[in-house]
Amino acid sequence: MRERKPTYLLALDTATSGLALALFDGVEWRAVACWRTPDRHTAELMARCQELLRAAGLGPEDLAAIAVVSGPGSFTGLRAGVAAAKGLALALELPLFGIGTEEAILAELPAALSPLHLVIPAGRGRLALHRYRWEAGWMPEGEPVLTTASALAEAWTPGTWLVGEWTARDQAVLERHPIAAWCIPWEIPSRVMGAARRAWARYQAGERPDPALLRPTYLRTPSVPEG
Repeated sequence: MRERKPTYLLALDTATSGLALALFDGVEWRAVACWRTPDRHTAELMARCQELLRAAGLGPEDLAAIAVVSGPGSFTGLRAGVAAAKGLALALELPLFGIGTEEAILAELPAALSPLHLVIPAGRGRLALHRYRWEAGWMPEGEPVLTTASALAEAWTPGTWLVGEWTARDQAVLERHPIAAWCIPWEIPSRVMGAARRAWARYQAGERPDPALLRPTYLRTPSVPEG
């Protein structure tokens, strides 16, 4: 019996309170799962990986690479996700691709949303805000800053899209302002799918990153006045 060639990439996203997994072969999504947890990233992640593979009729031998959203994001979530991804990659002797949170989100966005502000929860009621424009690809403008939903709404420039993840409390604040017309919450499955696409392209290009070298990226930015 001919041995089956590994053809799937397993992507993990634990950067925030939303967790997601995806199995991708470069063309089709074999399985995608997402759920929310406030503080049980470590306890739930490996069991969910096993469940996803089993439900898809796959085993570890079917995996060619691992990818993980490497930050910025929640300290606890990133630590759990990167540790799990490294453990899997080292145990299975597979390459491990770290994909930045912003890169994973932008991978799924059309050029028509330019210019945009990309938002990621930064803890303690804050948001990390980074402006991008499209020039044959998404180009950052300046460095990310820390702000709040209230400050963001009050300083908003009409005609700019707001994309990313924020809390229900932030959403309630944003909806009280004209900015609400420009809000597009980019759901967790899209983020993990963007990470899988980016990682698969790098895998196909011949990259084979050493899992031992991957480190999570934590948010360190200057803050802006809360207003």
